[in-house]
This record gives sequence, C-alpha cells and structure tokens, in this order.
Amino acid sequence: MRKPFLSSLEDYETLKRPHKDIPLNYETKFYGDSFELIKLYEHLRDTIIKGESHLIQDIMSQLLEGDINPLKIIDIITDAMKTTGQLFSAREIFIADVWMAARCVEIIKSNIEPLIKAQGLDKDKEKIILGTVAGDVHSIGPKIVELFLEGAGYEVINLGVDTSAERFVQAVKEHKPVFVGLSAWLDTTANISLKQTIQTLSPLREHYQFKIIVGGPSVTRKFAKKIGADGYGNNAEEAVQAVTLLKAGRYTWELNNE
Repeated sequence: MRKPFLSSLEDYETLKRPHKDIPLNYETKFYGDSFELIKLYEHLRDTIIKGESHLIQDIMSQLLEGDINPLKIIDIITDAMKTTGQLFSAREIFIADVWMAARCVEIIKSNIEPLIKAQGLDKDKEKIILGTVAGDVHSIGPKIVELFLEGAGYEVINLGVDTSAERFVQAVKEHKPVFVGLSAWLDTTANISLKQTIQTLSPLREHYQFKIIVGGPSVTRKFAKKIGADGYGNNAEEAVQAVTLLKAGRYTWELNNE
C-alpha cells in the first residue's frame, strides 16, 4: 500500500547547517505552492545532499502524484548538487558522498525524463559533449561532472571512456554542442591523448562555435592553458563554473578572478 502524502516527512528535519550559498527559503523560491509541497521539495534537496538514495523513490512517487513542474525538480537538483560540490571542495564530505548524491540524481532523472519529453522541455537545451580521452578508462569523475552539468540545465552526451579524437569529431558534427569536455586521469593520456584530441578538434571550433574544457587528476590549470583548452575544471563544481563563465565571456585563467 502506498504511504499517505508526506509520510516521508514524519521524522524529517531540514539540514542543520546547509551551505550559505544555497537558497533555503523555498517558500519564496516556489511561491504559490502549498506548504506541504514546499517541504517535500526541501526534503528532496536535502536527501540528495545526504546521499540517501533509498529515500528518493518514495519522495518522487509522492511528487508525481501531483501536477508537478519538472523544471522545478531540475532547479532543486541544481541547488543540491551545487551544495554537494561546495562541501566537497571544502573537504567536509568525500568522493563517496558525492557519488551517492549523484546516484540520487540518477533516480530522479529516470522519474522526470518522461515528463520532460512529453512537455517538450528538452528541445531547446544546449548540448555538451563529454568523454575520457583515448587510452584512459576512468569514468567516475566524468559521470559526476555529467550530473552536475545536467543539473545546471544542459543536455549532456557522454561518449564514455577510451574515446578517440575521431569519435569526438563525429560527435561535434552530429550534436553541434556549445562545449566539449575532455577528461584525462593518467599522466600518459594527459600528455599524449588529451593534447592530440585538442589539436584534432581545434580546426572545428570556429565553424561549430564550441569551446573546450578539460579536467582530471593529471591535468593542471597551467597545463590546460598550455595545450589550448578554453577552460579548466578541477572538479565537477569548477567545471560548471568554467562553463558558466565562458558563456558569459568572463572566464579568466587567474584563480582569484574566478
């Protein structure tokens, strides 16, 4: 038997110390929605931050019983993943916690994607291509970046691991993205494959009007600039920040200006 509406809130309390940059007053942000619905939104956000994936489906089932706007759920995901990224950057949580938050987002996505497609809300999304360069099979980092970028409102085409420069070229021609994100986790792939991929993609930049961002444990800001990238992200939060600043024409390689 389905639990009654708001049953998942019986023992719920808002996060005691949410990050200062996240708007917590959802009564203002979602003005016009009922008190119960707003509390459910808050519960969803905080459950993502805490990585409690076992609770997500119950919350989503309750939300889907009503006539919800899926864009509001995307907004909540953005809030939650922004907080998660900031807590990770501040070393208050670990990569496993970020991964659990990402798992929550995957469950939410599977619930709202039919609504988004049915309402035609996915047609005007800007696209970003992601992939780990040839010779490198690390996927966890790019997957988290993918979820952060989706939370920021982009359609992400993740080409996966061990992706050749030619495959990136094909994807650019097919999808016409605004950004291409390249990941390299190994020193060898950063020094060889990452550089070669940027060199191969560079002639297409002017015609297809996209920018290249790079990241990964073996990639530094200085190295990224040297090999011709347009931007750099040390983690998922920085990747979103780089994309945002590049779109606004305000990106700079100086840390203190970002």
